[in-house]
Amino acid sequence: MPKVSSIVAVYNGDATIDRALASIFVQSLADNEIIVVNDGSTDNTAAVLAGYGERIRVVTQPNRGVSAARNAGAHASTGEYLAFLDDDDEWLPEKLARCVPLLDEDPQCAMAYTRAIKINRQGRQVGTMDAQASFAESPTMKEMLERPWNVIPSQMVVRHTTYERCGGFDERLKSCQDLFFLLCVREFGHFRRVDEALVRKLVVPMYPKMLRREPYCDLLIALARDRFGSSADGFIQGFKQSRVRIMKEMARVLLKEGKRAEARRCRARVIHYEPASPNAYRKYLKTFLPRRNRAPSPRTNDFQPEPRR
Repeated sequence: MPKVSSIVAVYNGDATIDRALASIFVQSLADNEIIVVNDGSTDNTAAVLAGYGERIRVVTQPNRGVSAARNAGAHASTGEYLAFLDDDDEWLPEKLARCVPLLDEDPQCAMAYTRAIKINRQGRQVGTMDAQASFAESPTMKEMLERPWNVIPSQMVVRHTTYERCGGFDERLKSCQDLFFLLCVREFGHFRRVDEALVRKLVVPMYPKMLRREPYCDLLIALARDRFGSSADGFIQGFKQSRVRIMKEMARVLLKEGKRAEARRCRARVIHYEPASPNAYRKYLKTFLPRRNRAPSPRTNDFQPEPRR
């Protein structure tokens, strides 16, 4: 049995999967099997994966979403611990070697995770992921239900038995699944953090990705309410507030670009989360108004000083 099963879910990732796999091959912890789930890719992903031969195990399935792809990889795995990597993210060489000892020495620890940095398509750092998990390194269940706490799957190493006990990723959630998965995992043990940024997370423009996620945001709220009842009130309110901030920022950027119909869709989602806010309706209605052209700023040399009298 390998110590770790590294699971990569990929959909149309022929441009990024080589980099992700390269970051697994250079891990200093060698006791590691690599499972790649090709989730119905329609690009050249299958051919790229075939080029790795026996270095990786490939699971191929029709497109069912990232939750189902991760679960398929976990089902095919044999490792004591499960480590998930998105096809456009990267691990630094010590990622697994720094997480595994925390799990080995602490049987009550359900998940170990590292910090992460954000990178753009040119590979330059543009921020960190620290804000998503800012209030506690290992939050209690009560704290996680009071407000959202999140780390992305590429940061995690999860005990295989814990993954099975909590049922894996909910396949109804094709987005927002990370938050719900973490809540379920926390029911079976605490978390421990490696205080090093050992993951490089690719960030892409928010629109239209964030708007496509909105139906799953509603489903996440329903699932949290069903599983945790009124205990999840703070989590749900905090999650709604985070979505409002995202929708407002997208609307602002889209309006600046003159994309009024797209901005209107974002503003409609703000109303969805804040139906009693008069300002939300005013902002929505403003998206129907024609864009006002600002008068050009006068040039300094167009004005002559008044003569002294």
